[in-house]
Amino acid sequence: MRELVFEILLRLAKAAAALVLGLLIWVVLTGPLGVTGGPELALLCWLSGAAFILLVETSPI
Repeated sequence: MRELVFEILLRLAKAAAALVLGLLIWVVLTGPLGVTGGPELALLCWLSGAAFILLVETSPI
C-alpha cells in the first residue's frame, strides 16, 4: 500500500513540476515577448512543461 501512495505522490509531483515549468514559459511569453495570454496558451505551456519533463525523464544520458 505504501508503494501505491508513493507512486501517486510521484505522479502528482511530476504534474506540479510541469505546471511550474508551464507557468514560467507563460510568464516569459506574455511578459517580454508580448504574446496575448489565453486558455489555449496556458494549456500549450503546461503541455510543453510536461513534454520537457518526459524528455528529461527518459533521456538516454
